Amino acid sequence: MGERVELPGVGALVEGRYRVAEKLAAGGMGAVYRATDERTGAAVALKYLHPEIAREREMRRRFRREASILQAVDHPAVVKVHGVGEEDAGLAFMVMELLQGETLYARLERERRLAPDVVAAILEGVAAGLDAVHAHGVLHGDLKPANIFLAEAGGERQVKLVDFGTSKVHGLDRLTRTGEVIGTPIYMPPELLTGDGTIDERIDTYAMGVLAYECLVGEPPFLERHPGKLLFQIVMGQAVPLAEVRPDLSPAIRAVVERAMHPKRDERFATAPPLAAAFRQACDSSPGTT
Repeated sequence: MGERVELPGVGALVEGRYRVAEKLAAGGMGAVYRATDERTGAAVALKYLHPEIAREREMRRRFRREASILQAVDHPAVVKVHGVGEEDAGLAFMVMELLQGETLYARLERERRLAPDVVAAILEGVAAGLDAVHAHGVLHGDLKPANIFLAEAGGERQVKLVDFGTSKVHGLDRLTRTGEVIGTPIYMPPELLTGDGTIDERIDTYAMGVLAYECLVGEPPFLERHPGKLLFQIVMGQAVPLAEVRPDLSPAIRAVVERAMHPKRDERFATAPPLAAAFRQACDSSPGTT
């Protein structure tokens, strides 16, 4: 076995340039740190792959591809990547803009559910980001509350899409490897879980529908804990009806969400902006819903 490789500690100098200040987040895939660019004095984020994962060629490839995608997409609703590197010890990292604010996941944990007009604003931001990446032939493939950041800067709020680690370059590869689903099943449409049919922008519009449902209700539309039964519910479109859990919502709002997460691909919104626009219109025509 090779020598154990550790992620950088506080105070470490990366590439002779980035001084690590603190760890912001950590998970099974790696960690994110706040650092200072000692050449410019700017605060940045360093995203590292876990050393064990970085040993896998395929995962390093995905990591570099995520960085190249984000460098190419210059849009305020997509997190910006300034560069990517690999240390001698095999540690792979990317240098990203440092975001202030919280994830949608954190907000839902605190508030449980959001008002429709708040959801509309979030969907508009998500749609803008998706439109930008879709224009580059890229599908996000893992939209979920933890991958949507509600950034705040100078009194302004901006939705930003983050974590493109399981993204798909249109027509090049699938979002699975060695038979394993890569992503979060609750937010994935039937065609991704079964491998049947064409994969296109509608995998992301489906996830937007699930996100809208979760934001409005306070919990996802599929509650089964058994993996096999959960996948069956998703493939068959057996979500808990919005009319049961939020009867106060207008039929117009419910119709938009249900269309967005329809199990049949051809019944969904083809792209993200029309979905967000339809949700906003439904909210504007349904005053008094909270």
